[in-house]
Amino acid sequence: MANTKMRVEIPQNSEDLLSLATSIYNKHANDPGSSPLNLIADYKWEEEGPKLALAKAKHEEAIMHKKKMEEAYRERDLIMANTPNIVRATRDLLAGINRENMKRLGDWGFSVQASAAAKVKPTDEK
Repeated sequence: MANTKMRVEIPQNSEDLLSLATSIYNKHANDPGSSPLNLIADYKWEEEGPKLALAKAKHEEAIMHKKKMEEAYRERDLIMANTPNIVRATRDLLAGINRENMKRLGDWGFSVQASAAAKVKPTDEK
């Protein structure tokens, strides 16, 4: 087992990454003078760490908005429960009334595509 290769994963999920970064920052802040993270040259936890609280607040705000969005979609869907059926019935009625000129359904907001009728292939009779 001495040859076992160890890996340390970094979360791809923002919430998990934020949690890990907060843990790292808290450990670093508890050992300010002796923290090995002081050796990092390109980034400073003293600058990045305090931003984590704001990031956490924004994350929680986003979750709240997502819940409100999902609730609004559910309410919309309940309100529109009969809409597909009435639109379908309207299309069917107007199509029957305007069988010779289906383009008139466009006046009602329907999208009418004109396509050529499928050609019937002649059968080989021998």
